[in-house]
Amino acid sequence: MGNTIEHPSVELPPEKLVMVTGGNTGIGYETAKSIAEMGARVCITCRSEDKAKAAIERMQEEHKNEMQKRSHAENAAAQASSQPTSEEIEIKPLNVEYIIVDLASLQSTMDFIQETKERMQYLNILVCNAGIGFAKQAYTEDNYESHFQVNYLSHLLIVLHLMPLLQAGAPDSRIVLLSSAAHKGGKLDLDNMQGRKSYSRIGAYGSSKAYMIMAAHFLSRRLEETGVSTFSVDPGIVDTDIVNNYSDWKLLSFFGGASKKMGMMRTPKKGAATSVVACVDPSLRGKTAVFMKSCRPANPANFCRDGKKQEDLWGYSLGCLNQFISDDVLKEAFPSARPDLLTIPKDTRTVEEKIADDSGKKEGSSGDKEMGDKSKGGEASLERKQDEEQPEIESSSGATEVPSEKVKASQEPYGTNLEEKIPEDTLKDEDNEPKASSKQEQTEEQPKRELQSAAAELPTERVKAEEKPSGQVSEERGVTDDAENK
Repeated sequence: MGNTIEHPSVELPPEKLVMVTGGNTGIGYETAKSIAEMGARVCITCRSEDKAKAAIERMQEEHKNEMQKRSHAENAAAQASSQPTSEEIEIKPLNVEYIIVDLASLQSTMDFIQETKERMQYLNILVCNAGIGFAKQAYTEDNYESHFQVNYLSHLLIVLHLMPLLQAGAPDSRIVLLSSAAHKGGKLDLDNMQGRKSYSRIGAYGSSKAYMIMAAHFLSRRLEETGVSTFSVDPGIVDTDIVNNYSDWKLLSFFGGASKKMGMMRTPKKGAATSVVACVDPSLRGKTAVFMKSCRPANPANFCRDGKKQEDLWGYSLGCLNQFISDDVLKEAFPSARPDLLTIPKDTRTVEEKIADDSGKKEGSSGDKEMGDKSKGGEASLERKQDEEQPEIESSSGATEVPSEKVKASQEPYGTNLEEKIPEDTLKDEDNEPKASSKQEQTEEQPKRELQSAAAELPTERVKAEEKPSGQVSEERGVTDDAENK
């Protein structure tokens, strides 16, 4: 039942250089291993050196065992048909290396970028795979909501700074951004990007995955004539370490366990197939801003394809990264882009600075009002109070986190209007995705309604694929060290 999920077997030259964030576990591990087995040089990222080394050792051992089994099977078949058997083949080790990065730290991300530039002169494929899911509300050392920074913002910083390496690896360099079916439960709310007004674990995760799809569009708009293409990928509902992150959530754990028992979850290897297709499939050469699901182009949620929302996210993101991005960085990253597409918002305060400024204004204005009441009395103080309150209401209504400049969006590239639209399901690969709740703590009824609704839409499609061993090393913020979305 359903479509066979498989990626093409492509022979890649040894100089082909591929970077996979979160390549030590889950979908990232299987993506890195599959591409390395095709002959490419692969670099994985991880927060832990020990885990990175262990993942590479495991990858090498699995590859050796698989090649030996294949050789023995071929010889057995040859003997059965009275054909001469082949000699034992020399098994070359996979060309895999690692670089350490903690995506929950923008400074660590910048250190990673610097080391990458020192070790590499070009890059052919960048797979932004690492991530966390359904984490409890928490903020990074940079004061950003954890899903927002780990899944999206730090990856965008990497993309912007490594773009010259990708252009040096062109033509047909590719950026692959890992999304999720959970993106349909997300939204772009510029007044609550960091979840300080209200927070939902499902909503925060889904929004971060929606941003990856939107980034594929706003990046492609600026990459014309560079030979660099963008893809966003939904790997399906995948059995990865992300389930550890919602073990405290009984309803979600129940539906996750039921999905696994009913065969609705893919193995990490099957989940990685769509990422691998986006990386190496020759038929995708020259295509860009393509959303992929089950190894083929598909349609994401409508709001992710909204050009204005994409540009709003772009402007907001630049404001968040203002300490690490300059005009020169953008010009080097997008040498062919129109100048109006590279404008950094005038208001480049960080989210926390804006919140602090807002609070300071409110405290200062209340002090002024008290002094005005004492010195001027009745009517004069009332008029002043009314005059001062009005701008406060306007600034707190949306300007707190919204960049002031907005860029006019151009026509969307390939991959958004397909003749055959594929039904959208609710749960994601490594994550499931009902909708966001209201305040800091969700009530028992809200997640129940969300999950019951999600269960009604659980995909019934079963995936057929060649099973190969897959293992996992966990990480990234208490869930999947890196990877992994799914």
